[in-house]
Parts: sequence; structure tokens; C-alpha cells
Amino acid sequence: MADSAIQETVKTAEKFWVIPELCIACDACCQDFPEVFYMGGDQKAHAHEQHQWDLYNARTVVDVCPTAAIKFSGELPPAEEAGKLEEVPGWELEWSNWRGVEEDVLERDRRYGRDFSIEERAGHVLVAYNFPTRIPAVQNRFKFGLGETMPLYRSHVQLTGKTLLVAGWLTEPKVRSLCHTSKSFPAQFINTLDFTQDIIGMATRYDARARLEVVLFTDPVVMETWQWKSHLITDKCTACTICERVCPTNAITSGEIFYIDPELCINCSVCGVYCPFDAIDDSRDVTVARIKAKQIPKAVVHEETCTGCEFCVDVCPFEALEMRPVAGADTRQLHLPQTSKIAYVIEKNCVSCKLCEQVCIKDAIEVPRQHQFEDIGMSFMHYVTDNH
Repeated sequence: MADSAIQETVKTAEKFWVIPELCIACDACCQDFPEVFYMGGDQKAHAHEQHQWDLYNARTVVDVCPTAAIKFSGELPPAEEAGKLEEVPGWELEWSNWRGVEEDVLERDRRYGRDFSIEERAGHVLVAYNFPTRIPAVQNRFKFGLGETMPLYRSHVQLTGKTLLVAGWLTEPKVRSLCHTSKSFPAQFINTLDFTQDIIGMATRYDARARLEVVLFTDPVVMETWQWKSHLITDKCTACTICERVCPTNAITSGEIFYIDPELCINCSVCGVYCPFDAIDDSRDVTVARIKAKQIPKAVVHEETCTGCEFCVDVCPFEALEMRPVAGADTRQLHLPQTSKIAYVIEKNCVSCKLCEQVCIKDAIEVPRQHQFEDIGMSFMHYVTDNH
């Protein structure tokens, strides 16, 4: 047989496959390599009977699985990104400054999935995991100039009866290439938690601060009415900054994926209204519907009920409201309750956040847009006084 024919036969024979016993149905391979894998009816990943094994770097495909369930019949090459690592001149000096530094025990525990808490509450159990946030100070981190910030792990949560499985794994190829250069830097972790309560369902969230929260419901009423404390920016985020610019409470901070602070978020949904990538879920895990820029409603003042109290002007973070003299000047003839001024909307500054509507006790101003947050009323004025 000619050499070319032999090579073609070998190429045809090479393929991927999945060991079912190791698959945890995290769907990572199916999402990243849909031409190769699919999720079967048995809730296990499978390789298509016919697939282009050379469509992707085989090492990258194998490494995406957190449980090493993916196998390849051929020789595994270096990961594509790992092969692009270049040594940084003078790295030895910085490495020498870290060589004797004691390892961060908490970060090490996070790499093994050991930094978690379990809290039993009314109608549910809250399980919270903190994932790694810093790349350990292994030699190759300095040699290849990779920095200290840990890329976000991917995560998978699975509930089987009373047993919760939690898995986390690195997907960034350059950082994965550092794994196993230290005995305390695994590329993934998997652990299980057993509960005594009857669990009827769960809800999960994994935010940009590398915190995974799992709510295990024990009461059907709590499960039916459950909502999170805030909105969430998902991994669809491209860091375009628009949500940060329109947030009325400065609850959003930048990063690889932007982050919403639950303590500052009021669930007004304005971030999702402007997000061009449908990357923001509300407190019930429903993606906020984007509105075209020209169709985003602005605040409207009802002159007949405005009393000129200026609360709306004070609360607006975007200077979209100001007090102006009443048209006609003679307020007695107009039968208006105020003396000489009413609120006026500067539409180009208004982002449709509805804070003005919330603090107006006369219902004299509104933003004709559906929203999710509960009425906050005059209590929000305390926030304005304390933070502005």
C-alpha cells in the first residue's frame, strides 16, 4: 500500500469517544465542539459516529472535559495556546521574589473545591462555593508572563436524589498549561455533598466574582416564589461597558465579565434593556428583553399633579430632570397644586431607570416601561443622601 494511502487510512481511523461512566453531563464538549459531540437521551455526551477529528486541536478537545471522559485514538499534540507561550525576558528576577513566599492556603483550597459553605434556611438550603481568583505563583507563571488574575472557571452542578455534585474546571489553555507544574494546581475539581433533607429542586448562579450559589429547595412554595437578590450578567458579556454607564446605583463593575453587586442592585432592569448581547438575567433568571435605542421610553411628567417638590430632580443620577417655570405663570388660573415650577425631563439624559417614578409620592412622573423591582418609594432618598 502506498504511503499516502496508509496515512489516509490512519487519519480515517483516528477519532474521539466518551467513556460514559466518567461523563457528568456538563455539556462542555457539546457546546464547544458541536461538530464532534452531542448529548444523548441517556444524559451522557457522545461523539458523532462520523466526525472531523482534525477540525480542532485534539489536545484542546480532550482538555475541555473536567472528568477526563473524552479520549482520542491518535497522538495528542500540545494545546494550541500552550504552544504559543513565549518566555518573558528577565522573568527570573520576579520569580525569585516569590520563590520563598508561603502559598495562599485559601486559594489552594478553592482549586480543590474545598472553600464552600452550607446554610439551612426556611424552605431551602444555600450552598455557596468560592472558586479560585488568583493563579498560584508557580515558576511558569512568571516565565511566560501570565499575570496573577485567574480566568473564570467553568462550572457544572448536578442533583441526584439527595446528592449534589459540583464540578469546576479551567478552560483557558495558557493557564491550563501551568497545571500540574505544582502538586497543588489541578486543572479541575469534582466533589459531592450528601443531604438528609428531601430536595425537590434547585436553582444555581455563578457570578463574575467566581462565586457559585446553589439553592436546594425543600418547600414547594419557596421554590415557586423564589427570586435572587439582584440581576446577573452572564457569560454572554463582551465587556462593552454600556450596562455600567446606565446603571443608576453604580452597582456594576468591569472585568472579564461585568459584575452586579447584589447589595446595590435594585432590579430596575435598565442594564438589560440597553445590553446589545442579551447577557443580563433578572432576579428570576429570565433574560431581560432588550429595547431598541430609539424605542426606550423616557420619563413623562404629569403637570397637573406635579407639586414642584424636587425629589425627582434630587434622585436622578443622570441630571435628566430639572425644575422649570410653569407655562402661563398664573398657577391659580391653571388650577395646578404647585406654586411656580414643575419638573421637566431632559430626554437625551434619561436612561429609563424609573428612580424618579419611585420617589414621587404624587404619581406625577412615570416611565412607561415594565419593570421587576418592588416599590422602593421614599426610602431610596436615604441612598441618595448617603451616597451623593
